[in-house]
Amino acid sequence: MTFLNPSFLWALGALAIPVLIHLFQLRRFKRIDFTHVRLLEEVTRRTRSMRKVRHWAVLAARCAALAALVLAFAQPVLRRPGTTSVPGRQAVSLYVDDSYSMDGQNAGGRLLDQARKAAGDIVNAQAATDRFQVLTNRYEARQQMLLGRDDAVEAVSRVETGPYARPLSQVLARQREALVRGEEQGRRRILFTDLQRHNVDLDAWTNDSLLPVLIVPFQPGDATDLSIDSAWFEGPVRRAGRQEALHVRITNHGPADLSSIPLRLTVDGAVRAMGTFGVRAASAVDTVLRFAQVGRGPHHGELSIQDPPIVFDDVLPIAYTVVDQVRVLVIGGALADGDQALRAVFASDSSYKATFADLRTVDPGSVAEADLVVVNGNTALPGGLAEQIRARVEAGGSLALFPPFDPPVADHNGLLAGLGAATFGARDTSSIAMDRIDLDLPFHREVFTHLPRNVDLPAVRVRYALQPVHGATALLRTVDGKPFLSLSAAGEGRVLVGASPLTAAAGGLIRHALFVTTLLRMAETSRSSGPLYQVLGAEHQVPLPGVPPAGEVGFTLRGPGGRDRVAETRRGPAGTELMLGGDDLEAGAYAVTRGADTVAMVALVNDRAEASRDLMSVEELREQLAQRGLTAYRVLDAPQAGATLSLNEVDGGTKLWPWFIVLALLFLAIETILIRTTP
Repeated sequence: MTFLNPSFLWALGALAIPVLIHLFQLRRFKRIDFTHVRLLEEVTRRTRSMRKVRHWAVLAARCAALAALVLAFAQPVLRRPGTTSVPGRQAVSLYVDDSYSMDGQNAGGRLLDQARKAAGDIVNAQAATDRFQVLTNRYEARQQMLLGRDDAVEAVSRVETGPYARPLSQVLARQREALVRGEEQGRRRILFTDLQRHNVDLDAWTNDSLLPVLIVPFQPGDATDLSIDSAWFEGPVRRAGRQEALHVRITNHGPADLSSIPLRLTVDGAVRAMGTFGVRAASAVDTVLRFAQVGRGPHHGELSIQDPPIVFDDVLPIAYTVVDQVRVLVIGGALADGDQALRAVFASDSSYKATFADLRTVDPGSVAEADLVVVNGNTALPGGLAEQIRARVEAGGSLALFPPFDPPVADHNGLLAGLGAATFGARDTSSIAMDRIDLDLPFHREVFTHLPRNVDLPAVRVRYALQPVHGATALLRTVDGKPFLSLSAAGEGRVLVGASPLTAAAGGLIRHALFVTTLLRMAETSRSSGPLYQVLGAEHQVPLPGVPPAGEVGFTLRGPGGRDRVAETRRGPAGTELMLGGDDLEAGAYAVTRGADTVAMVALVNDRAEASRDLMSVEELREQLAQRGLTAYRVLDAPQAGATLSLNEVDGGTKLWPWFIVLALLFLAIETILIRTTP
């Protein structure tokens, strides 16, 4: 048995006080002579002996009660086998979880404040010669150094919440790296965390009895908390002046239903839309904000709600680009009337910049820069050109491919098969009509709001049997149910395959309004505005659609507060990419500038996983550790508010102080009974 507060044992010296009072009490017996007392002598002697015995019993009860009370304050602990602390100088690694979820609260207040207090208590309770590592999710280089006691206390006091959240297996590995370099006799690892389930990766934990681990949980209470989890536009391309529908997903992590919660959207600092929503307890809801799109170029916005005390997930920055012109490359030369029809389609709208070429004059650079590549009626596709088209589609471009009037189509099928799109089968020259347009498909939904039942659709005289692939969508079918226009995804791009050549001899498609709307819709959806935001805390590359390389001038990243830094970029398969890995950035909108021009906007958001209340309980964690045989790990119960955590608790054991309180009360009761029964 050991004591957590052995200094209280000095109070055992107070046991001398009742003993001295008993030995030197001033009361004395006086002899008084009476006549005829011979018969009372035996009774008197017997009564005096009983009083002496009771006096000694009362003294023993008082001393025992006082001793039990002193021992209770010294907090005796009965150690478990194998938990004896190592003597000598100690090295202790303290991990303080500083993810945003530690802004949560319980009866003891803010979780991070409680964790900092507990870590400070442990450091202050140690010897001045011991060494400490103070580790957070920021993984700063200085956190791999062992500090003295005073420096460690100061480092703990400076910890504040931030955007990073690390798997605990990585944290344990970094703690081990710091501890094994020292020469201290004892080494311990301590984790102060709220046990977010997505960070407790038990399968990656290892059992190391030389580096025991103590887990001190701090978990929030059942409080109301809302988070804006995600946002997305209904369509892939932003166009100036167009009505937009911005979908927003909001989660209620609390135990109560909420209603009439305001939601606001600002774009470039101006409020563009407002709405309200309701959401049931422990569930999510999708709502839509509608607004008219602003002018061309890069823009930044912000979705916001008011929901303290956890506020990191109440704001969702977004950034996007309203396109100026969609770049279209038409590779034709084999079917003159089809080329003329394509020229008429794209020349009628200034939103499209169309370039026309044949197989001999096509520029490889124009393929890489095109948003939409249209291949019309060529009987052959050189391997180099096909590879360039494939790379562009997989990087985010789109391809519309129409077959030649006469075979062969082997080159086309090689390209389509490589992209996972529908391929051409046998040629059919029988005349057939098209079926009606399916308005349930998103591709046509925004073009045709209503179609009459007897709508005139073009007939087909020459077509190839399209052999569809899994996941492809038939935008149009002939009346026999076979696909006529097939749309499929390929990498980051899309592929539209037509079954019929674009010529009047093959049918009436090129003279029909359906041809114009289909090609314009394909071009319109070919250029994605890129992701609305990127998540902080992970190394990744942010694509900058439509942004050419910076050259010698370079890019500058201008963030919240007007702070500038050199932007690292590279030329990737999708074009120019912004490198964000390793930068200590905060959430918000960032402008990518070249000189005085803003070429793109990038929004960085905090990881929404930290908003989750999916926590692993103490009991579940103990069960999982036992099932995996991880005996080097021990989980404390959540510290009570205001309690002081001592490093002696790392060694574990059964606390005996409640039993000593019971003994003190028992001895006081015995003393009271003895006094009351004394004659």
